[in-house]
This record gives sequence, C-alpha cells and structure tokens, in this order.
Amino acid sequence: MENYTPEKKPAANAGKQRPEKKSMTKFSKSAGLTILILAAIFFVLVIFRPVYIMKGLEQQEMGVKIRAGEIKEIVGPGGVYSDVGLFVRMETYNIEGVFFQVSDDEVFTKDMQPVFVEIRGQVFRPSLTSVKEKKADGSIVLFSMDEIKDNFVNYRRIYTSDETLTMQMDGFSKQAMKVCVGQNDLRGNAVAEGRDFLRNCIEEELEKLARDIGLYINNIVVTDVKASEQAMIVINETNQYLLDADKAKAQAQKLEAEGKANAVQREAEIRVQQAAAQETARQQVILAGLEEEKLIANRAVIEAEKQNAILEQELNREKALAAIELAKAELANTLQLAEIYQNNPAYFNYLVAQLNAGAIKETDKVLILPEGTIPNLVLGKDVLPVTNVEPIVDAGE
Repeated sequence: MENYTPEKKPAANAGKQRPEKKSMTKFSKSAGLTILILAAIFFVLVIFRPVYIMKGLEQQEMGVKIRAGEIKEIVGPGGVYSDVGLFVRMETYNIEGVFFQVSDDEVFTKDMQPVFVEIRGQVFRPSLTSVKEKKADGSIVLFSMDEIKDNFVNYRRIYTSDETLTMQMDGFSKQAMKVCVGQNDLRGNAVAEGRDFLRNCIEEELEKLARDIGLYINNIVVTDVKASEQAMIVINETNQYLLDADKAKAQAQKLEAEGKANAVQREAEIRVQQAAAQETARQQVILAGLEEEKLIANRAVIEAEKQNAILEQELNREKALAAIELAKAELANTLQLAEIYQNNPAYFNYLVAQLNAGAIKETDKVLILPEGTIPNLVLGKDVLPVTNVEPIVDAGE
C-alpha cells in the first residue's frame, strides 16, 4: 500500500482564507466586550440594587420602602411603587388576620388546682388605619408611621413570617392564661360566669402584650376549660357539700320559721297583756303631760303679766317724761319773759306801773298810807270818810 500524501493547496486558495480569520477575531472581541458590560451591569444591579420599578402591592399588603438600610416610608395597602437610589428595596408584610390556637394542660388556679385551658383568636399586623387603642371617652388612637417603622425594625421576622408570629402569640397566650386563671379559684374558673371573666381577662392581657410590639388582636374566645380528674373529684365533693349545706340550710330555715310562728303567737298574747298596762301608762303620761302643759301655761301667763307690768311702768315713766317736756315747752315763753324781767328790772317796774295804772278806774279809791301801817276798813251804813279825797286838779286847767 502506497503512502498517501495530500496535495498542497494552491497559493491562491491560501490567500483567500486569511481575511476570514481576521473577521472571526473581531467578532469574538466585540462579543466578549458586550458580555463583560452586561456582566458588569448585572453585578451592579445585584450588588447595589439601585432601582425597583412598578412594584405592586395587594390590598392586604403593606410596603416598607428601604434605602441604604434605612426605612424611608410605610406605604399601602395596595398600590404600585418605584424607587431609584443606592441599595433600594421594598419589603412587604401581610395585614390579614393570622389565626392562632393555644392550649395549656396545666394552668394553676388560685387554690393551686391544675386546669386545661384552650383559646383561639386572630392577630393582626398594623396599617396606617389600624386602631391601636380605644380610650374611655370613646376616642380612638391609630398606629403612627413612626411606630410601625420602629416595630418593623425591632420585630421584622414577626412582621414578615406567620410562623414566627404564631410562635410569639403562643407565648403571649400562655402567659395571659396563667395570669388570668391564677386570679380565681377552680370553681370560679369552671362556671359560666367565671369563663366570661376569664375570657375578658385574657383578651385584656393579650391586648397589652401585643400592643407593645405593634400588633392588635381580635375574636378571642375561650374554647375549653377542663379540670383534672383529681380536681373534678374535688369539685364533685364540693358540689355535694354545697348541696348538703343547702339542704341543711333549708331545714334550719323551716325550723326557724316554725319557731318564729310560735314565737309570734306567744308574742301576740304577751302584747295583748302589755297593751292594757301600756295604755294605762300612756294615759298617765298624757295626763302628766297635760298637767305639765297647764303649769307651763300658768307660768307663761305670770311671765306675761310681769312683762305687762314692767311695760306699763316703762310707759308711765315715758308719759311723765313726755309731760315734763311738754310743760317745759309750754312754759318756755314764760320762762324766757321771766329771765328778761330779771335781767331788766327797770323794764319790769315799767310794766308793773302800766298794769297798776290800767287796773285803777275812775270809781276806785286810793289810800296812801305811811309805809309799815295797816289800813283800817270800817264797814257800815253811817260811816263817814275821815279823809277827803278830792280829785287833783291839773294846774294847767
């Protein structure tokens, strides 16, 4: 067999193939550059996450807009949002109610009896329209954006994971059950009224615990409360004891009623006997009262007469004083004239002379006797005058 030697290609063919190798090299370089650029863009998008566009939220979702690790805004529920920046992203959490069911086999009552307690309810994460608290005056307090931000930072897994939230509510519920069951004894927790108290107490405790981490609860029900077998024996014994006590109490009440009836009859007989004596005593008391009233009336009359006498004396005294004042008033002019006469004797003598002159008439006789002598009057039919009294003739006539 002959050795085969391939024929050499003509030089013309060799010259035609060289340009094809050059174009292949150019294509490889441009493709590599494109891939490198795309890889760099992808690296930037993955590492720095500078943008998210048209991110939509459901009606039961809230959005937490984060930029460079800091929460900037709480948005939702619902809507479409975009953002551009350094390390921007949006995290979401669901505001639908999360159902939880918690039971505890041994919750001790106030009298140290173990009971089984089971509760159910719903817990809600907050939105900007969620009611945080209802005040006594009826006003409501909503969750603020700052509160939601702080609670999301501190309790992020509770906000984003239903499993973590359920575990947290399991712990809260067991704590609330222990607090509330421990406030009452076994019988108080088992009867209907006690269950209402237990339900209200557990709801209040859960509200306080959930509010501290920005949650709120609703529809809390106590589905079951069971005492242990040993506790049921105690309850049955207690119920029997209470039944026996009620029977004994009823029997005692019956005997007491019969005794009261007999006592009432005896009391009626005694009262009939006492009535006459009391009536006699009452009449005596009335008579004594009348006598006392009579004495009081007499004393009042005496006091009145005494007061009248005193008033009469006072009246007479006032009348005398008034008469004196009236006399003074009436004599005021006379006393004033007397004072004038006393102070002016010449004027007084003049008035006396006038009075004397006015008192002497033409038919009057005047005897002028020496001072210190007494005139003698001689009365009789035949008496003759001893002194002639002639009218004084005026020298001028």
